[in-house]
Amino acid sequence: MRPPFPLNESASVKLDGSGNGTLKMSPSSAKLHWKPTVASVKVSTNVAEAQCRIYVGASPTDANFVDGTLNGSTGDSTDRVTGSEINATRDPAIWAVWTGGDPGAQGTMNLSGTATIE
Repeated sequence: MRPPFPLNESASVKLDGSGNGTLKMSPSSAKLHWKPTVASVKVSTNVAEAQCRIYVGASPTDANFVDGTLNGSTGDSTDRVTGSEINATRDPAIWAVWTGGDPGAQGTMNLSGTATIE
């Protein structure tokens, strides 16, 4: 196993015509393991204030819910992802699910923490 290195991953999704969007993030390699400490979310416009819910697991279901924000547009973050290990072979992921935002806006999630190659 190699020494840990900084995790700094970002991904985006375009919100649909109802202002909703779902984003799934996980490593692209089976050897890569993410250990996130913070998940930050925002939306490119905020005429309508989006809400965002964060999940860790195989799907964005109630059993995998870890935190939510009423400020999913202007930006917010959670450290409740700490302690999770995300690896492509076990199929967990970190999910951001926005609702009530501006149609066509860009929802972005940034993950920070550490990563290892095993």
